Amino acid sequence: MNNRLLKNIDAIPALPESVQAVERVYHDKESSFEDLQKVIEKDPLLTADILRAANAPLYGLKRQVTNVQQAVSLLGRDVIRSFALSSAVDSNFTINLAPYKMSKEQFSLACERQLGLAIAWLIRREPKRLAYLAPAAFLVDLGRVIISKTLIEEGNEAKIQEALDEGKTIAQAEKFACGAQATDVTATLFNHWHFEPDIIHLIRYSDDPEGTYGVERDMAAELKAIRETVLPNGSIAEDSIAEAKETIEEFELDLKSYERALEHVLES
Repeated sequence: MNNRLLKNIDAIPALPESVQAVERVYHDKESSFEDLQKVIEKDPLLTADILRAANAPLYGLKRQVTNVQQAVSLLGRDVIRSFALSSAVDSNFTINLAPYKMSKEQFSLACERQLGLAIAWLIRREPKRLAYLAPAAFLVDLGRVIISKTLIEEGNEAKIQEALDEGKTIAQAEKFACGAQATDVTATLFNHWHFEPDIIHLIRYSDDPEGTYGVERDMAAELKAIRETVLPNGSIAEDSIAEAKETIEEFELDLKSYERALEHVLES
Protein backbone atom coordinates (compact mmCIF):
# COMPACT_ATOMS: atom_id res chain seq x y z
CA MET A 1 0.00 0.00 0.00
CA ASN A 2 1.72 3.20 -1.14
CA ASN A 3 2.17 6.27 1.05
CA ARG A 4 -0.34 8.46 -0.76
CA LEU A 5 -3.00 5.76 -0.39
CA LEU A 6 -2.33 5.54 3.35
CA LYS A 7 -2.46 9.34 3.65
CA ASN A 8 -5.79 9.43 1.84
CA ILE A 9 -7.21 6.87 4.29
CA ASP A 10 -5.90 8.81 7.29
CA ALA A 11 -7.41 12.02 5.88
CA ILE A 12 -10.94 10.61 5.79
CA PRO A 13 -12.96 12.24 8.59
CA ALA A 14 -14.70 10.37 11.37
CA LEU A 15 -18.21 9.15 10.77
CA PRO A 16 -20.85 11.90 11.09
CA GLU A 17 -22.14 12.33 14.64
CA SER A 18 -25.60 11.01 13.73
CA VAL A 19 -24.07 7.82 12.32
CA GLN A 20 -21.79 7.49 15.35
CA ALA A 21 -24.94 7.69 17.46
CA VAL A 22 -26.49 4.90 15.39
CA GLU A 23 -23.34 2.85 15.98
CA ARG A 24 -23.51 3.40 19.74
CA VAL A 25 -27.15 2.33 19.92
CA TYR A 26 -26.58 -0.60 17.58
CA HIS A 27 -23.78 -1.98 19.78
CA ASP A 28 -25.66 -1.39 23.05
CA LYS A 29 -27.15 -4.77 23.96
CA GLU A 30 -29.72 -3.07 26.16
CA SER A 31 -31.02 -0.83 23.37
CA SER A 32 -34.35 -1.37 21.62
CA PHE A 33 -35.70 -0.85 18.10
CA GLU A 34 -37.31 2.31 19.45
CA ASP A 35 -33.93 3.64 20.62
CA LEU A 36 -32.51 3.11 17.14
CA GLN A 37 -35.53 4.78 15.59
CA LYS A 38 -35.22 7.85 17.82
CA VAL A 39 -31.54 8.43 17.14
CA ILE A 40 -32.09 8.17 13.37
CA GLU A 41 -35.05 10.54 13.40
CA LYS A 42 -32.92 13.26 15.01
CA ASP A 43 -31.18 13.70 11.64
CA PRO A 44 -33.64 14.48 8.81
CA LEU A 45 -31.04 13.81 6.08
CA LEU A 46 -30.13 10.43 7.55
CA THR A 47 -33.83 9.60 7.88
CA ALA A 48 -34.43 10.47 4.22
CA ASP A 49 -31.43 8.37 3.10
CA ILE A 50 -32.62 5.34 5.06
CA LEU A 51 -36.21 5.57 3.81
CA ARG A 52 -35.00 5.94 0.23
CA ALA A 53 -32.78 2.86 0.59
CA ALA A 54 -35.48 0.82 2.36
CA ASN A 55 -37.93 1.40 -0.49
CA ALA A 56 -35.60 0.04 -3.17
CA PRO A 57 -37.29 -2.92 -4.94
CA LEU A 58 -34.19 -5.02 -4.32
CA TYR A 59 -35.06 -5.54 -0.64
CA GLY A 60 -38.41 -7.10 -1.42
CA LEU A 61 -40.75 -5.15 0.86
CA LYS A 62 -44.36 -5.57 -0.20
CA ARG A 63 -45.46 -2.08 0.80
CA GLN A 64 -43.91 1.35 0.83
CA VAL A 65 -42.00 2.29 3.96
CA THR A 66 -43.04 5.74 5.13
CA ASN A 67 -41.23 6.06 8.46
CA VAL A 68 -38.16 4.82 10.33
CA GLN A 69 -40.18 2.62 12.65
CA GLN A 70 -41.46 0.60 9.70
CA ALA A 71 -37.99 0.39 8.17
CA VAL A 72 -36.40 -0.94 11.36
CA SER A 73 -39.18 -3.44 12.09
CA LEU A 74 -39.33 -4.79 8.52
CA LEU A 75 -35.62 -4.89 7.65
CA GLY A 76 -33.99 -5.28 11.05
CA ARG A 77 -31.19 -3.49 12.88
CA ASP A 78 -28.34 -4.99 10.83
CA VAL A 79 -29.68 -3.76 7.49
CA ILE A 80 -30.66 -0.33 8.83
CA ARG A 81 -27.17 0.05 10.27
CA SER A 82 -25.76 -0.71 6.81
CA PHE A 83 -27.99 1.99 5.30
CA ALA A 84 -26.75 4.48 7.90
CA LEU A 85 -23.14 3.66 7.05
CA SER A 86 -23.92 4.08 3.37
CA SER A 87 -25.32 7.53 4.15
CA ALA A 88 -22.00 8.37 5.83
CA VAL A 89 -20.16 7.31 2.69
CA ASP A 90 -22.28 9.68 0.60
CA SER A 91 -21.41 12.57 2.92
CA ASN A 92 -17.69 11.76 3.24
CA PHE A 93 -16.70 10.77 -0.29
CA THR A 94 -16.66 12.19 -3.77
CA ILE A 95 -17.14 9.05 -5.84
CA ASN A 96 -15.08 9.19 -9.02
CA LEU A 97 -14.22 5.77 -10.39
CA ALA A 98 -12.71 6.88 -13.69
CA PRO A 99 -9.67 4.55 -13.29
CA TYR A 100 -12.11 1.62 -13.32
CA LYS A 101 -14.16 3.13 -16.16
CA MET A 102 -17.21 2.92 -13.91
CA SER A 103 -19.86 5.47 -13.04
CA LYS A 104 -21.08 6.27 -9.54
CA GLU A 105 -24.42 4.71 -10.50
CA GLN A 106 -22.76 1.43 -11.47
CA PHE A 107 -20.77 1.36 -8.22
CA SER A 108 -23.94 2.04 -6.20
CA LEU A 109 -25.82 -0.69 -8.05
CA ALA A 110 -23.07 -3.20 -7.23
CA CYS A 111 -23.18 -2.27 -3.54
CA GLU A 112 -26.99 -2.54 -3.46
CA ARG A 113 -27.07 -5.87 -5.29
CA GLN A 114 -24.41 -7.34 -2.99
CA LEU A 115 -26.42 -6.32 0.07
CA GLY A 116 -29.65 -7.55 -1.51
CA LEU A 117 -28.08 -10.93 -2.27
CA ALA A 118 -26.68 -11.21 1.27
CA ILE A 119 -30.08 -10.46 2.81
CA ALA A 120 -32.02 -12.82 0.54
CA TRP A 121 -29.45 -15.61 1.04
CA LEU A 122 -29.13 -15.40 4.81
CA ILE A 123 -32.25 -13.79 6.28
CA ARG A 124 -33.99 -17.14 6.89
CA ARG A 125 -31.04 -19.52 7.02
CA GLU A 126 -28.42 -17.64 9.08
CA PRO A 127 -29.94 -14.28 10.13
CA LYS A 128 -27.34 -13.67 12.86
CA ARG A 129 -24.59 -13.55 10.21
CA LEU A 130 -26.15 -10.41 8.75
CA ALA A 131 -24.68 -8.45 11.66
CA TYR A 132 -21.34 -8.91 9.89
CA LEU A 133 -22.25 -9.69 6.29
CA ALA A 134 -24.76 -6.87 5.72
CA PRO A 135 -22.28 -4.00 6.21
CA ALA A 136 -19.46 -6.05 4.70
CA ALA A 137 -21.40 -6.91 1.53
CA PHE A 138 -22.62 -3.32 1.14
CA LEU A 139 -19.29 -1.57 1.71
CA VAL A 140 -16.57 -4.14 0.95
CA ASP A 141 -15.57 -2.40 -2.28
CA LEU A 142 -15.45 1.11 -0.83
CA GLY A 143 -11.67 0.83 -1.08
CA ARG A 144 -12.02 1.30 -4.83
CA VAL A 145 -13.13 4.88 -4.27
CA ILE A 146 -9.95 5.60 -2.32
CA ILE A 147 -7.78 3.75 -4.83
CA SER A 148 -9.32 5.80 -7.64
CA LYS A 149 -8.71 9.07 -5.81
CA THR A 150 -5.08 8.11 -5.22
CA LEU A 151 -4.42 7.09 -8.81
CA ILE A 152 -6.00 10.29 -10.15
CA GLU A 153 -3.85 12.40 -7.81
CA GLU A 154 -0.72 10.53 -8.92
CA GLY A 155 -1.55 10.84 -12.60
CA ASN A 156 -1.76 7.05 -12.83
CA GLU A 157 -5.42 6.87 -13.82
CA ALA A 158 -4.73 4.38 -16.65
CA LYS A 159 -2.87 1.79 -14.56
CA ILE A 160 -5.92 -0.29 -13.59
CA GLN A 161 -7.06 -0.65 -17.18
CA GLU A 162 -3.53 -1.42 -18.38
CA ALA A 163 -3.33 -4.33 -15.95
CA LEU A 164 -6.82 -5.57 -16.82
CA ASP A 165 -5.95 -5.45 -20.52
CA GLU A 166 -2.95 -7.67 -19.76
CA GLY A 167 -5.28 -10.31 -18.31
CA LYS A 168 -4.86 -9.55 -14.62
CA THR A 169 -7.82 -9.93 -12.26
CA ILE A 170 -9.22 -6.75 -10.77
CA ALA A 171 -7.51 -7.47 -7.43
CA GLN A 172 -4.19 -8.05 -9.20
CA ALA A 173 -4.70 -4.85 -11.19
CA GLU A 174 -5.27 -2.89 -7.98
CA LYS A 175 -2.11 -4.30 -6.42
CA PHE A 176 -0.16 -3.44 -9.55
CA ALA A 177 -1.53 0.10 -9.58
CA CYS A 178 -1.10 1.07 -5.93
CA GLY A 179 0.19 -1.89 -3.93
CA ALA A 180 -3.11 -2.93 -2.36
CA GLN A 181 -6.40 -4.47 -3.40
CA ALA A 182 -9.76 -2.93 -2.54
CA THR A 183 -10.49 -5.29 0.34
CA ASP A 184 -7.24 -4.32 2.10
CA VAL A 185 -8.04 -0.63 1.67
CA THR A 186 -11.61 -1.06 2.94
CA ALA A 187 -10.40 -3.05 5.95
CA THR A 188 -7.83 -0.36 6.76
CA LEU A 189 -10.53 2.32 6.48
CA PHE A 190 -12.86 0.35 8.76
CA ASN A 191 -10.06 0.10 11.30
CA HIS A 192 -9.63 3.88 10.98
CA TRP A 193 -13.35 4.19 11.75
CA HIS A 194 -13.01 1.81 14.75
CA PHE A 195 -15.31 -0.87 13.38
CA GLU A 196 -15.48 -4.18 15.20
CA PRO A 197 -12.55 -6.52 14.38
CA ASP A 198 -14.87 -9.30 13.18
CA ILE A 199 -16.06 -7.24 10.20
CA ILE A 200 -12.52 -6.11 9.41
CA HIS A 201 -11.27 -9.71 9.42
CA LEU A 202 -14.21 -10.85 7.32
CA ILE A 203 -13.41 -8.28 4.63
CA ARG A 204 -9.68 -9.09 4.65
CA TYR A 205 -10.33 -12.83 4.27
CA SER A 206 -13.07 -12.52 1.63
CA ASP A 207 -10.40 -12.90 -1.07
CA ASP A 208 -8.94 -15.99 0.63
CA PRO A 209 -11.35 -17.75 3.02
CA GLU A 210 -8.87 -20.59 3.45
CA GLY A 211 -6.83 -18.19 5.58
CA THR A 212 -9.30 -18.49 8.43
CA TYR A 213 -11.50 -21.21 9.95
CA GLY A 214 -14.86 -22.06 11.51
CA VAL A 215 -17.80 -19.69 11.16
CA GLU A 216 -15.50 -16.86 10.04
CA ARG A 217 -14.31 -19.06 7.16
CA ASP A 218 -17.89 -19.76 6.10
CA MET A 219 -18.83 -16.07 6.21
CA ALA A 220 -15.70 -15.08 4.30
CA ALA A 221 -16.62 -17.66 1.65
CA GLU A 222 -20.19 -16.32 1.50
CA LEU A 223 -18.88 -12.80 1.02
CA LYS A 224 -16.49 -14.06 -1.67
CA ALA A 225 -19.37 -15.74 -3.52
CA ILE A 226 -21.50 -12.58 -3.25
CA ARG A 227 -18.69 -10.45 -4.71
CA GLU A 228 -18.07 -12.98 -7.47
CA THR A 229 -21.75 -12.97 -8.40
CA VAL A 230 -22.04 -9.19 -8.74
CA LEU A 231 -19.46 -7.70 -11.07
CA PRO A 232 -17.83 -4.37 -10.10
CA ASN A 233 -20.16 -2.44 -12.43
CA GLY A 234 -23.25 -3.98 -10.82
CA SER A 235 -24.06 -6.47 -13.58
CA ILE A 236 -24.54 -10.21 -13.06
CA ALA A 237 -23.39 -12.58 -15.79
CA GLU A 238 -23.47 -16.32 -16.42
CA ASP A 239 -19.69 -16.51 -15.89
CA SER A 240 -19.89 -14.60 -12.60
CA ILE A 241 -22.65 -16.90 -11.33
CA ALA A 242 -20.63 -19.96 -12.34
CA GLU A 243 -17.59 -18.65 -10.48
CA ALA A 244 -19.67 -18.00 -7.36
CA LYS A 245 -21.13 -21.50 -7.51
CA GLU A 246 -17.62 -22.97 -7.64
CA THR A 247 -16.85 -21.13 -4.39
CA ILE A 248 -20.13 -22.31 -2.85
CA GLU A 249 -19.34 -25.92 -3.73
CA GLU A 250 -15.70 -25.63 -2.59
CA PHE A 251 -16.70 -24.36 0.85
CA GLU A 252 -19.86 -26.53 1.08
CA LEU A 253 -22.24 -23.60 1.40
CA ASP A 254 -25.99 -23.81 0.79
CA LEU A 255 -26.40 -23.75 -2.99
CA LYS A 256 -30.19 -24.00 -3.10
CA SER A 257 -30.71 -20.97 -0.86
CA TYR A 258 -28.14 -19.05 -2.92
CA GLU A 259 -30.04 -19.85 -6.12
CA ARG A 260 -33.32 -18.67 -4.59
CA ALA A 261 -31.65 -15.48 -3.39
CA LEU A 262 -30.06 -14.89 -6.80
CA GLU A 263 -33.43 -15.32 -8.52
CA HIS A 264 -34.88 -12.64 -6.23
CA VAL A 265 -32.05 -10.20 -7.01
CA LEU A 266 -32.34 -10.78 -10.75
CA GLU A 267 -36.10 -10.17 -10.65
CA SER A 268 -35.79 -6.92 -8.66
